[in-house]
Amino acid sequence: MLLWPRAALMQLAHPWISPTEVESGSYGHRGWHRWEATMMWMRMAAEADPESMAMYVREVNRVHAAVRVPDDEIHARRPTFDPGNQLWVAATWFQSMIDTYSLLVCEIDDDVRDDLLAEFAKVATFLQVREESWPADMQAFKAYRAREQARFPDRLPRSDAGTAPEHPLPGDMAHQVFSTYSLPRRMVRKASRTRLLTWGMAGDALRRTYDIEWSDDHQARFLATARRMKRRTALIPGRIRRRNGRKERRRIAARLQEIQYRSYTDIKAREIRAARAHETVE
Repeated sequence: MLLWPRAALMQLAHPWISPTEVESGSYGHRGWHRWEATMMWMRMAAEADPESMAMYVREVNRVHAAVRVPDDEIHARRPTFDPGNQLWVAATWFQSMIDTYSLLVCEIDDDVRDDLLAEFAKVATFLQVREESWPADMQAFKAYRAREQARFPDRLPRSDAGTAPEHPLPGDMAHQVFSTYSLPRRMVRKASRTRLLTWGMAGDALRRTYDIEWSDDHQARFLATARRMKRRTALIPGRIRRRNGRKERRRIAARLQEIQYRSYTDIKAREIRAARAHETVE
C-alpha cells in the first residue's frame, strides 16, 4: 500500500505531471482502485512476452487517451501521451518500490539495484517510454531523479475556502492521496500508519513542497514504526509472505487470458468488417 502514495506525491509535485493528475481527479474517490489497476498492469508487463506486451500497450493507451489536459498554446485539450512525462511516472514507481523494500524488508545491494532497474525498463516501455530513454544504471537514474526533482516548486498551490471543489489545485489533490473514501475496510485502520511512513520516506525537499510539518517527534515515530514492521516481516516465513504474490499471479494469468481472448475477438471482427467492405466495393 505504501507504493501508491509515495509515487503519487512525487508525480503531483512535478509541474508537468500535476495538470494531468488534477484533471483525472481520481485520488479522493477511487484512489485504491487506481492503485490496484496500476499494480495489476505492472505485474502483467513484468511477465508478458513481446506479443502480449504490444497488446497491453494498446490497452493502456486506450485508457490514457480518455484523460486529457488543457493545451495553452492551441486552447484545446490533448491526451496524456508524452514519453517525457511518462518516464517520470515510471521512475516514481521504481523509486517507491526501492524505498519501500529497503524500509520494511532489507537494504538492497547496488548491483541488485542495477539489475532491478534494467528489469523495470520493461514496465517503463508499457507507459509509452522509449527503451533508450530509460536510465542505464542507478547512477544515471539518480542523476535523472535529481534533475526532475529540481523542477518541484517551493510550495504547491492550494485553493482557499471560497474556491469551488470542482476546481482543485495540485496541493488539494495531494491531500486526497491519503483519503480513506475508496479504501477497503481492512485498510482504513492502516491509513494513519501509511501516512506516517510515506512522509518519512518522502524526505525534507518533498515535505517542504507540500508544506508538511515534520518534527523530531515525527521522525522518531517514523523510525520506530519502520523498525517494528521490519522485525514483524522478518518473523514471517518467506513461503507465507509470498502467498499473496502467488495468488496475484494466478489472478493476473486469468486476466491475461481474458485480454488475449478479447483482443483476438476484436481482430477477427475487424477482419470480417474489412472483408465485407471490400466485397461491397467490388
